[in-house]
Parts: sequence; C-alpha cells; structure tokens
Amino acid sequence: MEEETVTQQTDKIRERVKTWLTEEGLLKETVEDERLSFHFACEYPLGSGRHLNVFQPKEHRDLIVIFSRIKLVDLHKNALAALPPKEKERLIWQMRYDLLFRLSSFEMEMKEGELEGFRFTREIYADGLNKNLFMDGIRENFKGELYVIWKFQEVFGEGQAARASGPPEPMYC
Repeated sequence: MEEETVTQQTDKIRERVKTWLTEEGLLKETVEDERLSFHFACEYPLGSGRHLNVFQPKEHRDLIVIFSRIKLVDLHKNALAALPPKEKERLIWQMRYDLLFRLSSFEMEMKEGELEGFRFTREIYADGLNKNLFMDGIRENFKGELYVIWKFQEVFGEGQAARASGPPEPMYC
C-alpha cells in the first residue's frame, strides 16, 4: 500500500477543518497566505463579531493553530495606566498566573511597557485531531478572551466607566 504524501495529508486536514467550521457556521472566509498551508478566518461565538483564525504553517504540516486576539480599547488602557504602579503590577501578575493554567497559550502584547492586548493560541497536532478536540480548542481560546473581559469589568467596573464617559466602549477591537 502506498504511503500518503505530505500534500495529501495536508489536503485531508484542510478539508476536515473546513467542513467542521462550515457545519458550525463559523467559517467566514479562506485567506491566502504563502507562509501557510491553509488559513480560515472565522467568527466565534456565532454572531458575536469575535474573530479567530485557524491555520497550518507550511513548516509544521502536522500542526493546526487556533489563534485569537483581544486588544484593549483606550478606555481600559487608560484605566490600567492610571493605577498606582504596585497595583498595576499586581493585576498583571495575577492575570498571568490565572491564564497560565488555561489549555491555550497566551502572550501579553506590550507597547512601551503598557499592556495593549492578549494573543491566545491553541495548537492541535494532526494525529490527535478530531472535531471534539478542535471545537474545545476554539472554546478554550474564547474562555481566555472572556477572562480578560471579565477581569477588566471586575477591576474597573463597567458602570463606573459608563457614568464617567457615556456609553461603554467595546472591550475588544
């Protein structure tokens, strides 16, 4: 029996992932990128306007990456910057510790020492890929984003920000 080529394996993985995303109504578009074997732009939860990307790097053909990102809006960046330094540092460390125990990896986006946002990545290897694990990966990234939203609401209070500056801005861009 002839062994599958790498291209055939990639094509099968791409079609399985695309089918799952389509079945769940999450697929928005296929994105062309020469660095990737495939790249799908998606929305999760359905109808939320939240974006995520599912892709496979060409140099890692046995790996599927679920990537999402949350950027802080100016209201929240300013509120964070206004905290006393020790309190701000304590909050950022607490968020690091809390996110450390999630299944998705995370990265805090910093610019000139200030927190700008978070990136969440869930990597799934092809030999363990099934729809359940894949959808769990998507949900896991979203839970990381939800944690950030809720943490900022807890610390800075939605109501206080709304009274001070009018209607609240969206938490993410």
